[in-house]
Formats: sequence, C-alpha cells, structure tokens
Amino acid sequence: MKTLALLSVTAFAATSGLVFGTMQAASALNWNWNYSGTGIAANGTFTTNNTPNDLGFYLISGITGTRNGETITGLQPAGTPIPGNEPFNVDN
Repeated sequence: MKTLALLSVTAFAATSGLVFGTMQAASALNWNWNYSGTGIAANGTFTTNNTPNDLGFYLISGITGTRNGETITGLQPAGTPIPGNEPFNVDN
C-alpha cells in the first residue's frame, strides 16, 4: 500500500511538472505612444521584448500607428542611416 501511494505521488509530481513546467512567460510588451508638434501628430503601439537589455532599453520588434493620418508601415532597420541624416545610423 505504501508503494502504491508513493508511486501515485511520484506520478502526480512528474505529470504536474510536465504540465506546469512548460508554461512560458510573456515574450512581448506593447507600449502605447503619441507625439505632436507644429504640423505633425502621430500615435500608435510599439511591440518590444519583455525584458530590457543591460542598459535598460527594450528592443522594438514592431510598430503600428499613424503619422499625420498616414499608416506607419515599419521600422527603420537598426544600423542604417535615415535618408538625409547620413552618417548617423539608427539604433532601434
């Protein structure tokens, strides 16, 4: 009887570990943003990793929103200059 009880507890613990051990933490955060100035208005959402890097910054992996009524279609790739702003590369 003790062996059966021990076997049952062991099986339950192993099964629980398989079920609950595979749950993953959130992998992304969404940040609502907006800005405006003379002749410009923009707003939307950034998607980032869920943890900051060593300097406290979050890597932006996606963006949605509008700028002056135009849909924002993507991000400037990191390490490339914004046209007209050479030689200064963007860093995401």
